[in-house]
Amino acid sequence: MSDPTVALDGSATLGGVLDGAGPAGIRLLTAPAGLGAPVRGTVLYDAGDRIAESTGGILLLVGVDPSDPRVLALPARAAALGCTAVVIKRRGQDMAPFVGEAERHGVAVLAAEDDLPWRNIDAVLSCAITGAGASAVLGAVPVGGELYALTDHLASVVGGAAVVEDLARRVIAYSSVPGVRIDAPRERGILQRRIEDLPGRPDQPRQYQRVLASHAVVRFAAIDEELPRAAVAVRAGTLPLGTLWVIEPEGGISAEGLTALSETARLVAPHLLRLLNLPEAERRLRRETFLALLDSGSAPEEACALLGIRTGVPFRLVAFAPPGTAPGAEASPVPSAALATVLEHAESELARHAAAHRPDVTVAATGGVVFVLLPYSTEEGDGGRFADTALAAVRRAVSPDMRAALSRPCRNAAASASLRREAEAILRATVDAPAGAGATTVDDVRHRILLDRIGDELARDPWLRLSGVDELVAHDAEQGTSYGASITAWLDELGDIATAAHRLRVHPNTLRHRLRRTRELFALDLDDPDVRLAVWLELRRSAQPRPPAPRTP
Repeated sequence: MSDPTVALDGSATLGGVLDGAGPAGIRLLTAPAGLGAPVRGTVLYDAGDRIAESTGGILLLVGVDPSDPRVLALPARAAALGCTAVVIKRRGQDMAPFVGEAERHGVAVLAAEDDLPWRNIDAVLSCAITGAGASAVLGAVPVGGELYALTDHLASVVGGAAVVEDLARRVIAYSSVPGVRIDAPRERGILQRRIEDLPGRPDQPRQYQRVLASHAVVRFAAIDEELPRAAVAVRAGTLPLGTLWVIEPEGGISAEGLTALSETARLVAPHLLRLLNLPEAERRLRRETFLALLDSGSAPEEACALLGIRTGVPFRLVAFAPPGTAPGAEASPVPSAALATVLEHAESELARHAAAHRPDVTVAATGGVVFVLLPYSTEEGDGGRFADTALAAVRRAVSPDMRAALSRPCRNAAASASLRREAEAILRATVDAPAGAGATTVDDVRHRILLDRIGDELARDPWLRLSGVDELVAHDAEQGTSYGASITAWLDELGDIATAAHRLRVHPNTLRHRLRRTRELFALDLDDPDVRLAVWLELRRSAQPRPPAPRTP
């Protein structure tokens, strides 16, 4: 029995493409030539460009206004070019006249949702067309096993291990063919389900840039533990989805292997796209790319383009944290179930707020914080207004005690990891901020961040602490004395005995006596300005319980 999704010449059919596209916001309005009409690819319409003959093409009517009377001439033009179908956005217009013209010329009409980007429409249709031919290679495989079957097929042809990676360099599928060539880094990547950053290899991110920038196979020579390998980008139309890698056999990859690699990448695309769950694919890609940027600071051009970061144009991070949490705290490297629920709710609410007010921003939660990447907007200005309105929205929906940090503007995407540390430091410094405070910048709390950093150093290296201060604190705790509070009040008041004594509610002579006893009991020379500063810093940190220091990366 013939396959209704494949035409007699092996190309996809209109019906097969519609099945492959699934619920992606594209509907069939008419198919005068039937669902068995062959489809061979997508073609972008541009009123100013000459369009070549496109037998079996699907003409994407980008930028066409359906209310323009000239639109009625397009079905005839599509038919003259040999196109099977056209895709149009209705924009609230009555499509009956257009559909009538299309039926008269034997051209199918597909209607796309108005808010679905043309880039995604091209991606969905391109992958659906490709998917019709994939079954000939895959045969019958379990649902979800297509990518593994494809990598096994490629590894068998080439003679080296193959993997599919997404844009965050996570291993999505890998070959398991025995006897093919494989190296230690590839084995570790498969076990960890993520390609590791190799020490002493600053060229590694550039390898991915080269692959994603090329439309051909890119080959890499052996280096350190890595055997020679070849790679190609996986794309859905113009949308980058990931990369396909294969280790070259001894003697190098053959011409047949290079062809198999390119063809496998084409067949991988629809399955990888389906895995990313379009029409949410681009949002998820942006989120995963953003997380990779926050973690590594690596900023390839394609990642910047996907996230809306333009060369020389400033962007900022906005970070949101639930009440009482210290981002990156050593005590809670993995969020508790309750915290994870709050973060998920906050991320969802911020994504909704962004979709309504700033659809160009990207939202992602990691390490107990929800981060928002905020590209520069001429209307929004420096981003402060968005930060405050988003904070108000998340406080209404999640918790009135949510707080926000707004990083400094930055023009270098590679500094994203540094901006993340800045935002986390701000959130840590505001853990006990008063209710209702607006989004905080580093200028608001730089002094507290400095004290936090000093406290972190003292905690990491206890030998830095003055032994006399440790003895003083212990004496106060054991004997119920107030030497620490007395010295702190005196230093806070810049050595004003009367004011400090009034604050402590003791006689000035009592305070003078305590200061003298400090030298005698704990060997602290408060006449030395450097000692005074060191004692003051240590006592201030010990007197104010602070969140634990962030984990050292």
